[in-house]
Amino acid sequence: MSCLTSVDVNIERMTVAHVGAVMAIDAQSFGECWLATTWHQELSDADRLHLVAVTNQEEGPCDQHVLGHGGLIFLAGMAHFSNLAVDPKYRHQGLATRLLIDLLDRARRHGASAATLEVRAANTRAHRIYSRLGFQPLGITPGYYSKPREDALVMSIRYLAEPEVAERIDRVRAALQ
Repeated sequence: MSCLTSVDVNIERMTVAHVGAVMAIDAQSFGECWLATTWHQELSDADRLHLVAVTNQEEGPCDQHVLGHGGLIFLAGMAHFSNLAVDPKYRHQGLATRLLIDLLDRARRHGASAATLEVRAANTRAHRIYSRLGFQPLGITPGYYSKPREDALVMSIRYLAEPEVAERIDRVRAALQ
């Protein structure tokens, strides 16, 4: 059972202190996770941005608990989503969408011209979330995922700096409240 509400979660920059919790979420979500050394490299790289969603309650069963995380790689003026996962106990409550919106806002402020990502071809729930934010399918990468073996749907938002993109993101943000 979760204790998530729209007012008790902060999205903040990931630190080394969050690595263990993030690895646990990834193990539950994907069956595998990056090594701690990989996370430390990611967190020290200026071209990477990783955020965590944490509870901001000061007491109670969910005190400062990492609920989810997401990351971007900035490369050649573009933002590529490297990962996104939410603790299974906190899914279907808008947390992934909140993380995506925050990451897209930061990518726009960073000056990224486009955003790209890969998602499991069978993950239609995620496809809908991405589509609501303006991501469009580009194509399929066969056998991209290994556990289990599955194709990836490649999606992107072109022209990230356009006012229409910001308006769409703002509409989705408003619907979450």
